[in-house]
Order: sequence, then C-alpha cells, then structure tokens
Amino acid sequence: PIVQLVERLILIQEVAGSIPARPASRTSTPLFAKPEYMYREQIAAIVVPAQPSPNFGKVGSTDPLAPIAGKSIHAWIADAALAASVRRIGIIANRPTDAARSELAARADHALIEFITPMNDVTETLMLAAERLGSELTLSDSAHILILPAEAPHVQPDELRALVDAHISSGAAATISSSQTAVVDEPLVVRDASGDIVSISETTVEAGGLLCIRASMLIPALNRTVAPRWHGGAPLAEIAGVLTEVGHVVEVIERDRPLALIRSAASRAPIEMSLRDRIIDYWIERDVVMPDPRQVSIDATVTIAKGVQVLPGTVLEGSTVIGDGAVVGPNSHVIDSTIGSRSHVPHAVVRGAEVSALEHVAPFSVRSDGSYTAGR
Repeated sequence: PIVQLVERLILIQEVAGSIPARPASRTSTPLFAKPEYMYREQIAAIVVPAQPSPNFGKVGSTDPLAPIAGKSIHAWIADAALAASVRRIGIIANRPTDAARSELAARADHALIEFITPMNDVTETLMLAAERLGSELTLSDSAHILILPAEAPHVQPDELRALVDAHISSGAAATISSSQTAVVDEPLVVRDASGDIVSISETTVEAGGLLCIRASMLIPALNRTVAPRWHGGAPLAEIAGVLTEVGHVVEVIERDRPLALIRSAASRAPIEMSLRDRIIDYWIERDVVMPDPRQVSIDATVTIAKGVQVLPGTVLEGSTVIGDGAVVGPNSHVIDSTIGSRSHVPHAVVRGAEVSALEHVAPFSVRSDGSYTAGR
C-alpha cells in the first residue's frame, strides 16, 4: 500500500507537469501476465477530425464527410472500435445532427459514447475528451486510449485489435501505426545504434496514423505539447516526441501503405467503394446470391435473409429488410421497405412500402408509402 501511494503521488505530480516523467522499462513484465483480450474493458477511443465540420451527419450534404452507405463516418469508426472491444468512445464533432446523435445512441448498450464539442485547439479538446470518458481512466496504468482519425471510416477492427495487442504486449507508453508517405522524403522514424527511437517524422505521422497510448500518459504529454490550432487532426508526432524526450518507450508499427483519409470528394470515392465492397462480401458469405456484385449497391443498414437473389443493377438503401428466397432486380431500387419471402421485384422502385410474401411486383412499377403506380 505504501509503494502504491508513493507511485500515485508521483503520477499526480507528473500530471501537474511539475517533475519529469519516469522512464518506462522495456523488460518489466507482470508476474502473472493476462492475455491481451482481458485488458479490453479498459480500452477507450477518441475520434479526432482534421478540422471540425459544420455539416457532420447531414444527409445529402456536399461535405465529403457526409454519411456513406447508410451510416455516418463516425458510426463506421465506432462499430470498428466496438468490434475491437473498445467500451468508451469520445467523438469530437461540431454540432452533430439529431439523426447522428440517434444513430450513435443506438449503440449505447454496448459502450459509453460521448460527443465532445471542439475547443479552440486540438490539445485542449483531447484533454476534455479524456475527462469526459472518465477521470479514473487517466489515472490507471492498465487503461489505454486509441486516438483515431475521423476521416478513416474504413479502418478495420482487426487492425485496431492488432495495434492494442502490440501496444500492451510491448509495455510501451505509446504505439503509433503509420507509414512512410510518398510526399515526405525523410524516414518515418530515426533510431540510434541500440534501436531506440531518436525522432519521429511529424508530417508522416500526421498523414493518416493511429495511436494507442497508456491513458495515464495522455494528459501529461498534452500538457507539454505546444497547442496547435485545428489543422491535420491530433498531434500524434508531438505526443510521441514528448514521451520520447522524457525517457518513455514509444513503439512504431510501420504500415505497408498509408491509411487513406477522406479529404475531398476525390479521396472519398475509393474509400466509399471499399466500404461498399465490404458490405457485398459480407452478404455473399451469408448465402446471398449476386450474379454480378459489381453492379449491386447495398447500404450497411439493409438486412437480407439467406437465399435471396440480388440481380445486377439493384440498389438497396436505408432500413430495407428482404425475406428469404426473394428475388430483387434486375434494375430495382428499394428504399426503407420490406420485401416478403419468395417475392419477386424486377425493374421496380419500392420506397417506404411493403411487398407481400410470394408477391410478384409488375416490372417498371413504383410503390411508395401506400401509393402504387402499375408498370407494364
């Protein structure tokens, strides 16, 4: 108890910034090491935008960060974090819409999810986010925080799990996952003869990186960081640099390619294609038949039973539910509708309506919220 009390007092002094932080040991391991998955109840995540957007969650917005495939970009990231067993998520967003709030509130049974209004600078906002996720989190040496870019909705749960496991296994104060970009000629990291990190390329790390940091280290590191205005997202390199300067271990996982970020309509297109391909693959693996998947578009919010056939030219959107054995398409558009089992919907538009089981919808017809226009 006395040793723990002394360590807690040292930690409080570090948080206040009154003494240098303690160097971390590379060789220290607990006597009875827990498997990595047992730590995940104490894993949190903060989703940080490069620049707070006034249009977050606005359907139909020209903002490149508008919803993709039926889900907001933050819902995509939150779902990846949840699948990686993160149980506290702070989302930095400027005036999220009611729809965006409701979308994330639907996940409240699985995690604490908080929206944080951006402050004047990103450092101050990160401190606020850490506090909102629980002050006890930042006083625990066994808790860790992921810092994720809001512009990467396609980040995979497996990558987040691998980053967390590598970070916990190494015992490092922080672990960065990033890559050398084509824009920067300098190396991602510079190491000395013993293999220790001497410096980290700030430009490279800021261009699409992920960070996992020991929760108790985040606020002390931010207190020593020069507060940048909102430009480029979280200052990952500065945080890592501060920890390295005071003797802590920072590990770097070098990616084969940069983590693509949505910065414009042009950079959004390939990411959206990747997410939609992921949805298609998900349903094919669950016995949904698609003769030509390249000519099918399905939102992440659609539910499809086994044995359904989705023919070329078909678009399925919103809260659509398709019963087993139904055939949808070719060239059909179904939005927020229920398609009954073993029904057939060829060359038709169905919006906010219901198609009964075994029903054959006439080709080129339109059914919308109780109204019906016959086809040929």
